[in-house]
Amino acid sequence: MDWGPGYRRRIVLAAVALAFACVFFASPAALAATAPHVATSPTTDTCAMCHRAHTAPGSFGRVTPDSWEMTSSALAVAVPSDTGDTQLCYVCHGFEALGSGTDVQSSFNATSAHTLAPVASPYGPSVKQCSSCHDAHGADKVTTDTPFPRLLRSRTSSGSPVFQAEEYCATCHQDRPADTFDGLAVYRQTGHYKQLPDPANGTKVRCSICHVAHGSTIAPLIVSEITSPALTATFTVPANDRRLCFGCHPTSLGTYAGPATYAVSGHGVSSAVSTIAGEWPATNATRLVGECQSCHASMGRDDGTGNAIPKLADASGRELCDRCHDVDGPAATDIKSLGYPASAAADPELVVAVSPDAATAAFGRIALYGTEATSTVPRTVRGPREYRAAAGVGAMATGDIDGDGTVDVIVADPALARVTVLIQDDLKGITSNFGPGVQAIAATAEFVAVADIFDDPSNLPELLALDADAGNLYVYRWDGFGSLAPVDGPIAVGATPTGIATGALTGTAAFADVVITDASVPEYNLLTETAADTLTIVDTAATKTGPRGPSIGDVWPDAGTEIVIANSGDPVDSVSVFAADGTLLGDVSVDAAVGARAWDTLVADVLWDSPIASDELAVAIYGADGLSSVNVFEQTATGLDVPQRYDTGTGFGTGSLAAGDLDGDGHIELVAGDGGWWDRDETKAHGPGVHVYNDVAGTTLTGAFFPGGGVERAGMPPAVAIADLGMVGYSRHPVSAVPAAHDSTETPPYARRHVECVDCHEVHEATSTVSVAPLVYGRLKGVFGSTITNTGSGTSITYGDAQPVTNEYEVCLKCHSAYTDLEGGRDIAAEVNPLNASVHAVEQAGSAVAQNGSFTGGWTNTSTLFCKDCHGTADAAAPVGTHSSAQAPILLKPYLGVSPSDSGMLCYSCHKYSVYYTSVDDTSTTGSYFYNSAGAVPELHGLHVRVHGFGCASCHVSHGSPTEARLIRDDVGFVLPDAPDDGSCTNVCHTGGAKHAYTR
Repeated sequence: MDWGPGYRRRIVLAAVALAFACVFFASPAALAATAPHVATSPTTDTCAMCHRAHTAPGSFGRVTPDSWEMTSSALAVAVPSDTGDTQLCYVCHGFEALGSGTDVQSSFNATSAHTLAPVASPYGPSVKQCSSCHDAHGADKVTTDTPFPRLLRSRTSSGSPVFQAEEYCATCHQDRPADTFDGLAVYRQTGHYKQLPDPANGTKVRCSICHVAHGSTIAPLIVSEITSPALTATFTVPANDRRLCFGCHPTSLGTYAGPATYAVSGHGVSSAVSTIAGEWPATNATRLVGECQSCHASMGRDDGTGNAIPKLADASGRELCDRCHDVDGPAATDIKSLGYPASAAADPELVVAVSPDAATAAFGRIALYGTEATSTVPRTVRGPREYRAAAGVGAMATGDIDGDGTVDVIVADPALARVTVLIQDDLKGITSNFGPGVQAIAATAEFVAVADIFDDPSNLPELLALDADAGNLYVYRWDGFGSLAPVDGPIAVGATPTGIATGALTGTAAFADVVITDASVPEYNLLTETAADTLTIVDTAATKTGPRGPSIGDVWPDAGTEIVIANSGDPVDSVSVFAADGTLLGDVSVDAAVGARAWDTLVADVLWDSPIASDELAVAIYGADGLSSVNVFEQTATGLDVPQRYDTGTGFGTGSLAAGDLDGDGHIELVAGDGGWWDRDETKAHGPGVHVYNDVAGTTLTGAFFPGGGVERAGMPPAVAIADLGMVGYSRHPVSAVPAAHDSTETPPYARRHVECVDCHEVHEATSTVSVAPLVYGRLKGVFGSTITNTGSGTSITYGDAQPVTNEYEVCLKCHSAYTDLEGGRDIAAEVNPLNASVHAVEQAGSAVAQNGSFTGGWTNTSTLFCKDCHGTADAAAPVGTHSSAQAPILLKPYLGVSPSDSGMLCYSCHKYSVYYTSVDDTSTTGSYFYNSAGAVPELHGLHVRVHGFGCASCHVSHGSPTEARLIRDDVGFVLPDAPDDGSCTNVCHTGGAKHAYTR
């Protein structure tokens, strides 16, 4: 019959009481020991407190086969039960204690307690009893006759005893997947270990500063009182929330402003809750998101390398913030969705080399268009993100020339013998500030290609640079030491080379052959490797007039790979198809406007559901200032069918092609590059861009035009390519792209370029309050930045540390200025310096002189702006802030790659469209400084922008100019007044660079 634990305990009490009484009266000296049951000399009196001399009520047995608790009967006075030795210990250490003043039993009855037998324990040996953690006999000693404090003894899984310090707790509390304790090695790297002393109880268990050993009313085993090094008095712990932390952190420290400031912060006042992590809380238990424990791990967290995440953060970088700021988190703002989606890393980009005419070559850019992963396909193509090449922008090709596994962009300078190599960059998308950068070559290259043409040990592709002026081809290869080393050349390839293509024609598909067209004969030359690192012309075939734009692919019903040539000088036989051996297979005519010429060719499967499952031939038809088109020829059983014609437009200057699955729908898109046209006739003038043709129907194409800017960028058709450049994506602050680089106390120069949420947001102080420019607003409150002291115009600036910032611009300019001098970064502080000749005023009220009534809304010449008035997300549904935007560089509205006719352009947010574009609001001579009273179109802004199609950037800078009034570019040559009542421009835009004056 089982009479229950209470009955058994009363039997134990009676037996032990008798034994204790005998010992007490027989040996008064026994009470002098600190622990009466620790024998200090050979005597049976001490043993008799817990043990019988000859017999026992029964055998305890082992709790589990691998346990280290007492075994057999141990001759204990206790009656064996499923609670092990616990009831025996409770005789003295219980709430009905006979001798000890330490009531342990009451602690185990608390709401948060270590689990005792017979209940299974989730940690360490199971089940547990008192002897699992204590050596009742004090057999192990610190020194002679001195047992370990609190008689501590636990054992590792191998049986080795541990008596003190954190290793004692760690015998059971090891790193478990579902728990929040990442192990002793991580804990010992934290400030809670390194900066706290051992507890006064002598155990050296620093865990006991915050946790009790047996039980507590505050989970998980939180102490009820703390005496920290920072306090002069004991602090009573009310709960496991921020107040527990405030007991040791009652004031500001470093960048932390203290409890009072935190209490009124956005996080501090939030009523939102999040689920408590770990194994100890009840399922779905929650706490306020503003509690310290929501973001901090008091015992540290592993950063994945065995090191503790700094500042006791519960996760690294943006991962911590994203746990609340995601689509279904407790925060109102979903910031996580604005990060670069890892699933988009392999998505290709459209690369466009915008190459204006020589007069406006300064506007040359590399423009990237791309997508970001969404739940549906086809994905939306957005862009551009623009990059300036360190050299000029001319011909362009893509390929992994440095062998790092990521495709590079190689851009030839049309004026100098050099190329710029742009590589993937975690922060900028692509950059030439690292990696190969600018590389010298033997001569200017009008055409470039990247292909593996040589069977060499490096297995790297070669760069082919074709100098059309001299008719020479040069071959380069990355040497692994920072240079593109010459491999072969000069190779004479004709007097007037007009194009280059690579592909397998003569031998193994592993190595490419080279086809170069020559308009002087006319003919094309086929080159292949004939010896190690030696390229030789092995075949020459006559062509029709004006051969150019060659391509290689299977475009004819005969077996094998063919060569396709555009005959730009032949209006009838516009395109020729040759077999690999030079045999002419056939000529076809393009369907085009009068005067338009076949300019470029491409072989690709752009019509996925055509009657014959094969590649199609695409031809770009260049119309100059006339009508340009694209033709697509399907294959038939005998050759090529009548082409499908797709007009791009008048003045578009279409002349380059590329293909690839840009939108992720599983079908290849056709891209046509448009060079645009610069003309005083507004019906012909057009900026550059690209047409992207989608084959949704499977048999026909649907085109969408992506403008590349104003007419100032017009020139020859831009080189285009579709390639996976790595993690590029939309324009954004790429938070945590460079992990573990941030330090909360960092000042420049920074060890590693990076950006984290905490670079712009101080989570203990940030609020939702607004302010008046330039004063810092709540979201940026408390963050570290840079003070700006302007001593003159431009770069005449003295920088200092601002902790915390007072103004918004101090946050932005700590990275975007010479304060940090990041590689390739613009010195925006020098551009917005209020001592400049003209500036968009972000530091203090401006003194601009603009046309009367030319502003929208409440903007005036003396307005002060926030940086965020121009920069932020262009998605109205996304959270506000400069996190990410499809409009680069992180703009609220389009600025790059947009026609000046677009009323939604960024500049028109403040400057009236009706003044600067349509000129409907005529400010005349009384208000306009750019007004020609004698002109047919007197409003000169309207003349340049509406009639001629020039964008704002043609004449203006975006932030400020140290030397020029009215944000005029320093290369425009604008003077006002140039005489008592007139102005003038002297620049390459006007004939021969002659001065053009006007009278107001």
